[in-house]
Amino acid sequence: MFDKESLFINAIKYDNQLKCDYKKLNKDEITNTNNSSFITDADILPNDIAIKINSSQEEVSHTYISTLLLNDTAKLVDNKSSSKLKDCDITKFNNELDVVVLKTTLFETKNYFEKTGIDFIFSAFHILSLHLEQNVLKNQIVTLLHNSKAFIVVVDNESNVVYNESNVVYNDVIELPKFNDIKKTHFFEDDLQRQKLFDEIYYLKVYEAITNSINKFYEEGKDSFIEKVTILYSLKQLTNDDIDKLSDDMLLDIEYHPINIDEEIFELVKNKHINKSFILPRAKKSKKSWSTNIIFMLLVLALFAGFYYVYKNFDEIQNKPNEELLTDNKNISLPDHINANYKVKQNLEDAIINVPYDMVLDTLTLNEESLKLQGTLLKDDSFIKSIKPSYEKIYDDINIEYLEENKKTLVKVEVDLDNKIEKEIAIQPKVNYINDDFIPSVAVSEQLSILLGDNAIVKFNSSKNGDVTKFIYDAEIIVASPVEFLNKIDEINNELYSVIVSYPIVFSKADTKLKVNFQIIYNQIRD
Repeated sequence: MFDKESLFINAIKYDNQLKCDYKKLNKDEITNTNNSSFITDADILPNDIAIKINSSQEEVSHTYISTLLLNDTAKLVDNKSSSKLKDCDITKFNNELDVVVLKTTLFETKNYFEKTGIDFIFSAFHILSLHLEQNVLKNQIVTLLHNSKAFIVVVDNESNVVYNESNVVYNDVIELPKFNDIKKTHFFEDDLQRQKLFDEIYYLKVYEAITNSINKFYEEGKDSFIEKVTILYSLKQLTNDDIDKLSDDMLLDIEYHPINIDEEIFELVKNKHINKSFILPRAKKSKKSWSTNIIFMLLVLALFAGFYYVYKNFDEIQNKPNEELLTDNKNISLPDHINANYKVKQNLEDAIINVPYDMVLDTLTLNEESLKLQGTLLKDDSFIKSIKPSYEKIYDDINIEYLEENKKTLVKVEVDLDNKIEKEIAIQPKVNYINDDFIPSVAVSEQLSILLGDNAIVKFNSSKNGDVTKFIYDAEIIVASPVEFLNKIDEINNELYSVIVSYPIVFSKADTKLKVNFQIIYNQIRD
């Protein structure tokens, strides 16, 4: 498939994130890799993310985009029965079994990527099928923990996925708890206690999911005997102590094994497994020949020269007598708020996405070139194992100061990250600003209060006068999550006025919500 110059993008949607893994290939060899993450809870791919992905597609004509089902509630069905199912889409799991999912679920995933197009859609069960193909597993429960779900199958002593006499496969998709749901509860006011509650509930739910599957298997009186449990995970939520406890509680050996979702899907899209995708890849346009491109460019240049000649002469005849009516500010342009805010949003996403699960934040302070995190580490080695690896691709200088430590090894810290590494950010299209009469600062303050929402506090800070007048305000809003503030930046970017969100941006706890303090700049041209 990748015999020509190609780009493979694996885009996986998590609860509040979209993670993209990029691989450039030539003659089936990987020549370059990188990845990016975006914070979004939208039901369809936001414009700014779509623009970035599409800009990559435009560079390489043979671009393939893959993903997993957004709401993966697929089931395994034997291939003799699957054809009888209505309102379902069907694809292969192995030679005996198919993966089936409701057409509405598949449409939801395709619709999410409507702005970019999509080439491959898989189920998490396909990752299980690949693991079973590559590893000899016998008499086991095999579970994949991914995106707050557990995908479970049973294999017999011949490494076949087990189903009963009625051709019903022993497989399950179990919902697991999400930390954000636990965070919204009022059992505890302290984030540390909420984290502990989440860990306990997560453990119990995994235990319940696996033991229920074992019990259902034995209820059928099968000859096979389950000897081991294999748990595959893309994000480590269970500790080694948790695994030992699971093993003791179930009286079974348990293997807790990490997998890389991006690499697994990359393996799936190779020719041998391509028929497992729910959809066929899009047709790829061949690049035009060199001579065709030259001829096309010459035609465009000739047309442009002709139009320019007509326009120039028409402009001289029509506008020369009226030159004295032109104002002095005809060449003054307002600051491009869309790209300024987009860069702020990208910096915020980098800062928030990389906060590890084993750190509970008190405050996050972002400046253009630096970031400061204050909070509590749940493990004494969190800085070395989690924080530093997460941020070393974003900041050159990473330092930690230990502020307080108690007997339970919970460590209060301040992490300073400086000298942000510049990365390429897609250019967003500009807008034509509305040219209203000059608005005084009090009226602008009222306008910004409406724009930021009912709970917003907007106070005038200062102004700067020049070709463009800048009114600078201190703003404060309360949000339920960082995603809500990022969505607010998108709303500001929909405005036809030059309104720029500026640093420092500070997130701090406000009961069960977040308080965000930042500056906002309103730009306008004085008449």
